[in-house]
This record gives sequence, structure tokens and C-alpha cells, in this order.
Amino acid sequence: MQIGFIVLLLTCSAQLAYWMADESHYTATVRDELRAALEKQPGTSPAALAQLDADRFHRMNRYAWEGGFFLVVLVGAMGVVYAALREENALRRQQEDFLASASHELKSPLASLRLSAETIAMRDPQPPRRAELVQRILSDLTRLDQTIANMLDASRLSRGQVRVSRERVELGPLVAGVARELGPLADDCGVTVQVDVEGGLAVHADRDGVRTIAHNLIHNGIKASRASAGSVTVLGTRDAGGVCVRVEDTGIGFAPHESRRLFQKFHRIEANGHERLPGTGLGLYLVRRCAELDGAAVSASSDGPGRGACFTVRWPAPARTAS
Repeated sequence: MQIGFIVLLLTCSAQLAYWMADESHYTATVRDELRAALEKQPGTSPAALAQLDADRFHRMNRYAWEGGFFLVVLVGAMGVVYAALREENALRRQQEDFLASASHELKSPLASLRLSAETIAMRDPQPPRRAELVQRILSDLTRLDQTIANMLDASRLSRGQVRVSRERVELGPLVAGVARELGPLADDCGVTVQVDVEGGLAVHADRDGVRTIAHNLIHNGIKASRASAGSVTVLGTRDAGGVCVRVEDTGIGFAPHESRRLFQKFHRIEANGHERLPGTGLGLYLVRRCAELDGAAVSASSDGPGRGACFTVRWPAPARTAS
């Protein structure tokens, strides 16, 4: 339908251009006929002949303004429709990528769960091996729970169905708890997670939102650093601008011009120019939305691909610190 509308606009533009050309030819023909008639009459002054040219010029000037106005409108309409088509195609590709990545994020832990459960059921392993399998099951269940929670949170945020309940949140214990929760994933990826948050550092914010921010930033750092078995460092400080939490990793990094796109829904960082990091592309989007709901600002920086990245969340001092 949109393509048909563009074709219609192109047809209208062509007809408008033809009308302007036809009017130019018609007015020239009429002028020439009147000039020939006047020249046959004795006593015709040069001023009368010049008036014919002036009349044609004014008429063509009016046609040019009218035609030019409608032509600009038509071209603008085509530009709007074309931009809408591009945006729709980009959104469709993002949704297709999301479905594929979400299916993978759900299928992988389910396959691992099945394998662990079948091993316990069929082989009755020794206690150390059994404990290892149980820990893997718990880790897979946590991964499934977080993936589904991210999808539900993104849906609620998009529809504006999130209630924010602000309270004093101690950042040190909360971030340390999230790091412990993600410890098994970090161990599997060979990534070291370090937490260094100033004692007593707190923000006045929604506890679930702060936890979502910390979880997704650390999880993102682990995924980005696993190829190089690097590290993720969480720093929490207070300065004149407010309370700041930085999550630094030694992972794949990104091109500086991508810093804003990272927080768009479904966007995922490319690992080596064509292969994207695993995930649903919702983690950093949730970070941005949760930060916005609390009046905080989030940003990302990197020196380039392969040079790690730094994600920063800052809560303003006047409304976020507590005495």
C-alpha cells in the first residue's frame, strides 16, 4: 500500500511537471499569436508588444509558484513515506533478529537442563558430580528466568505499565549480590568480576530498577569479555555531580559512533564485524528506561572495537542522596 502511494505521488509529480511545461508552451503560443495580430495593425506601439511579454512573465511566475509549491509538497510526502518504509523494514529485521535470538536464549538453557536432568536420572552420579549438575540446573533456570523477565519488563515499559516506588537503596550490597548471582556465568566464561563501591553509597530510587540496571550491565560486560577471558569491574563513587556507577569491561568494545544506538531496543553489538553477541537485545534498553524512570542518566564509551567499554549511570545529587 505504501509503495502504491509512492507510485501515485510520482505520477502526480509527473503530471504537475507536464502541466507546468504545457502552460509554458501554451502561454508562449498565445503571446506569439497576439504579437502577430498586433503587428499587423497599423500604429501598434512597442509598449503594447512589451506588455505581452510582461503579461506572459507574470502568468508564468504565478504558475511556477503554484506548481513549485505543490511539487515540494509531493516530494516531501514521498520522502516521509520512503522514510516510513525504511523504518518499517528496519523494525521488521530487528524483530526477526529478536525472535531468532530469543529462541536461542530459551532453547540453549532448556537443552542444558534436559541433559543435566537425564544424566541425574539415568546414571545416578556420585555426590560431587550430582552437586555440579544441580548447580548447572540452577544456573540454567536463572538464565531462563532473567531472559523471560527482560521480555516482560520491556513489554511493560513500552506500554507504560511500570510503577516506580522510590526508596533508599544501598548500592554496595545490591551490586555485590548481583555479582554473586552472576558468578557461575562469569566462571563459565572465564571472566573475573570485581566490585568496588564506596561504603554507605546510596541512591533514592526504585530498588527493582536499580537491580535491573546492575544486573544487565554486569551481564553485558561478561558476555562482551568472554571471548578474551577478560574482566568486569564495577565502580561506585560519589562526586559533585551525584552518585555514579561505572561498569568497565575488557571485552570487544564498539565504535564510538555506536554509543547511542546501544541502548535502542533489539540492538546488539557486533563481535567481529558481522557476528552479533548472543542475547535478546533488551538488556541495555532496559538499563536506559529504568535509569530514565529514576531521573538518572546513562552513557556508554569505548576507544574502539577490541578495546573494552565503559557504561556509566549517574543519579543527580540533590534528589538521589540521603542524609
